[in-house]
Amino acid sequence: MDIVKLAASGMILTSSAWVGLQAALRLRRTEEQLRLLRAALERFAGQMQYSGTHFVPLCEQTAKAVRGSVWTFFSLLGQEAALPDRAPIGRTRRAAEEAGLVLPDSALAALERLFDDFGQTDLDSQVSQLRLTTEEIIRLSDELRVQMKGKCRSYALLGLTTGAAVLVLVL
Repeated sequence: MDIVKLAASGMILTSSAWVGLQAALRLRRTEEQLRLLRAALERFAGQMQYSGTHFVPLCEQTAKAVRGSVWTFFSLLGQEAALPDRAPIGRTRRAAEEAGLVLPDSALAALERLFDDFGQTDLDSQVSQLRLTTEEIIRLSDELRVQMKGKCRSYALLGLTTGAAVLVLVL
């Protein structure tokens, strides 16, 4: 019977530690995606201002310059925009969810304001909105980077502590 208790204890501690580590990994993934998104938006702005490219080719060109979920996001965004029967409202959220982006709500809201209405205003207004969105992404990325080390450690420690508390309750 002692071996069963020992195995159960190990499973409880391992699974709770795993949950804490997964939360820390998710936070790191969010920070990486924000960095890639920042670079993609800066490239998007440069292409838009200097070549006057339309939205779908802009998305395709931007997708080629990035990787991972951000690549998938811009690819899907371009595909959504190319469909004539799709309403532009909601395309950003659909593309972000399908691409698996793990972004804070304020970042997703800024992207929606930019891309759901893209092409409805003049170039200067679009560039201004793009600049505001990029600034929001930069702010969130910097904020997350400052807090990252402490938060990741807290998540891992919280997972272990929770596992130990459950273990005490079970035993």
